[in-house]
Amino acid sequence: MSAPLDIVDIHTHLWPPAWGPGGKFAKPAGGFSPEIYRKITTPSALVDEFKSAGVSLAVVTATVESLFGAEGPVDFTGIAEANDWLASLVAAEPSLAAFAVTDVFAGEEGAEEAERAIVDLGLSGLVIDSSRNGKFLADPSARPTLEVAARHRIPVFVHPVAHPNSEVLIAGAGMLGNSLGRGLMNGVAFLSIIQSSILEELPDLHLIFATLGLGGIVQAARGGIYGRTERQKRPRPNIYFDTMGADPAIVRTLTGFFGADRVLAGTDWPILPALQAESLATSLAEAGLNDAEQRLVAGGNARRLLALRAAKAEAAE
Repeated sequence: MSAPLDIVDIHTHLWPPAWGPGGKFAKPAGGFSPEIYRKITTPSALVDEFKSAGVSLAVVTATVESLFGAEGPVDFTGIAEANDWLASLVAAEPSLAAFAVTDVFAGEEGAEEAERAIVDLGLSGLVIDSSRNGKFLADPSARPTLEVAARHRIPVFVHPVAHPNSEVLIAGAGMLGNSLGRGLMNGVAFLSIIQSSILEELPDLHLIFATLGLGGIVQAARGGIYGRTERQKRPRPNIYFDTMGADPAIVRTLTGFFGADRVLAGTDWPILPALQAESLATSLAEAGLNDAEQRLVAGGNARRLLALRAAKAEAAE
């Protein structure tokens, strides 16, 4: 019998106290159920649930959109406080890692906070919004923060944001319409990157997109770096997708298109429950992955991304 999977969930969320009930940046529960709202503001809820499920490490984030919405000005005081809290959280809990939050579309100000969070606070990566104020990742305003990430070789999670016409989508298809709209925004962010020169100019930039943006691969397959011939070449672009659960059909599609070395286990917790060690192994096997590929998707790829910065430092010595 093979050893249990080392599971790293690359896509989980926690809100700092200032964002929760009674805090100065308090957010209404909105479309969240009371239980989800409780969990997202309670770190121990994540730690306990993941320990019970057999998950080794959770990478937690708090996004700009969660605090300020998808448009309008951003208060960097709130962002800095969130990053300080994330750093204190992971310092006290070894089963957690954290990606710093910054406004990637704020130019140098966003880059400065990214630099502080990575260098001074020691956070493991960045989480950025797919879009803000009509801008996507190929916009020049995003370049300074992306350069910081590439220089330090830390992973960047590109998180979905609400579609500008989300109310229309919800009216047509309920909350699944809202999710589809968020996926569209994430997919456009993905397409904006692969149609630009950013990956070539910043070879140490590693970007993670959510499975909600999976529809973007239909367009990506039409040519360019993800055309049919190009997909067979190595090395693959430094773009990754999370699984947002453990559906074998979704995992099969992701690994078939991007390769098992570019897919990361993730859930969007607490929107989705923790990955269960036994059922994840079954799902990955049903997706057609061999043992080595299962271990890459479950946690190996995430571990490699989280260790890139340390590897660079060792190579420089």
